[in-house]
Amino acid sequence: MQSERTRSGFLPDRTIHLHPTQTCNLACAHCYSESGPRERATLSLPAINRALWILRAEGYTHVSLSGGEPTVYPALLPLIGEARSIGYRVTMITNGLISPQLIDDVATRLDGIAISFDGLAARHDAIRGRQGAFARATETLARLAAKDAPVAAAISVTREAIPELPDLVDHLLQSGARALQIRPVALAGRARSATMFSALSAADQARLFLVVLALRDELQSRVPVQCDLVPARNLWQQRDDYAALAEAGEDEALSSLVNPLVITSAGAVKPMTYDFEDSFNLTTIDSISQERLDEYKRGVAVSRFRVLVAEALDGLRENAWFVDWFDHCARLSHEIAAARERPVGLFLGNTHS
Repeated sequence: MQSERTRSGFLPDRTIHLHPTQTCNLACAHCYSESGPRERATLSLPAINRALWILRAEGYTHVSLSGGEPTVYPALLPLIGEARSIGYRVTMITNGLISPQLIDDVATRLDGIAISFDGLAARHDAIRGRQGAFARATETLARLAAKDAPVAAAISVTREAIPELPDLVDHLLQSGARALQIRPVALAGRARSATMFSALSAADQARLFLVVLALRDELQSRVPVQCDLVPARNLWQQRDDYAALAEAGEDEALSSLVNPLVITSAGAVKPMTYDFEDSFNLTTIDSISQERLDEYKRGVAVSRFRVLVAEALDGLRENAWFVDWFDHCARLSHEIAAARERPVGLFLGNTHS
């Protein structure tokens, strides 16, 4: 019943970012989901499994587990097993504060696992709010690598951490990382009010991108290096990857229109990012159904999302600098929602109402 397309947005896979819990063993200063030891929002395993069955029929093929800290979710291993039995590829990102036993359990069950880092030891520990967090994360990385697990490092970069990146990458590769993902810290969640973070300037973005290019040149094809910050014009030239959304019809799979899809620890089903503005939510995990998703594809909500993506793409046309696409769209979602709430007399130019 659904048309098939090779690409769905700028991702190679049709991905669900699943956050089964907001509980975390750390309270990082930059946490976009504002997770921590005192947070208790948690999704039930039956609700997750039901949603994954429905979304598999909509073309999603990859479940990426995130947090909160997914390794503190009590039903983590059954969740991984059920997702794989449905037919998903399952990966996970973790802060690395994992017991050796759990490392052994997950090493053979996941298609990929990434340990998150924020810089060298002093910076990483300061952001994580725990002395020794860097050493523990490094130990986990090395243990997984020793077990021949598909382990990568996910690096969140602040302006101050850019000069540390080459030394950090050397450390991570020596510890066994087989791939690297690098992205600027998004000013979302707790990072909005943390005084240690500020948005990267255009010059900062250019510096970061040049460092990534140098790393790619040095590593050649031995270790893949992905950077979420890319030249805006490159994305503009790839805008046809969003053709399915532009031409949306009722026969399209949801995964052709919204990719990635996010399920938050509060149960909201969102497009693209955890902090996407709530008025763009598709549904909730408790009310998700094939009928509800069909309504979304026929309704005003997907039209609003289509307009947002079109505006986001159009903003790349004359942009000579760099952009983190998903953060770019999330920020635009909040701008559009704020514009809709302004009195018409005060914002006569509003085209989003």
